[in-house]
Amino acid sequence: MKAKAKYGQATRLASTTDLPREQWLAIRKLGIGSSDAAVAVGLSPYRCPLSLWLEKTGRKEPEDISHKEAVLWGIELEPVLAQVYTKRTGYRVRRVNAVLQHPEHLFMLANLDREVVGHPDGPGILEIKTASYHSAPQWEEGVPVAYQCQVLHQLAVTGHAWAEVAVLIGGQDFRIYRIDR
Repeated sequence: MKAKAKYGQATRLASTTDLPREQWLAIRKLGIGSSDAAVAVGLSPYRCPLSLWLEKTGRKEPEDISHKEAVLWGIELEPVLAQVYTKRTGYRVRRVNAVLQHPEHLFMLANLDREVVGHPDGPGILEIKTASYHSAPQWEEGVPVAYQCQVLHQLAVTGHAWAEVAVLIGGQDFRIYRIDR
């Protein structure tokens, strides 16, 4: 592994640039990532804490969701939505091609979609989502609780004070929500 660079308070556990998927999955098994946070506390609508425990302890392989349409479109649209965020807000974003680790709670890991730089409130996190028109009602009151858990986990790992969630709903409705630590 390379020297550990700092992202807020977090240390860079591993670079994800050119990291084979198998190695990335092995690193994910070392702790609770931000996408695992809602599952771990029982607030995920998609998985239960037992399934997460079985995966993290090596008793069950994680489901491969990389072929699902929602995942494929989310990956394809992420750079576009990051550009839209920059155009709408005027704030620059940058990729963080690393698995980040909390400096004290080593089981806490995070992969960020983007880091917001040059903001008057200091650096922040940009979490990017795509949502179907069927899920639009879930976003009416703000960020759904499972995604709030994900972002709060990222804030804890990095030590950043704030994050914004940019979501494209139904391919046409772009929204930005702020989450403070």
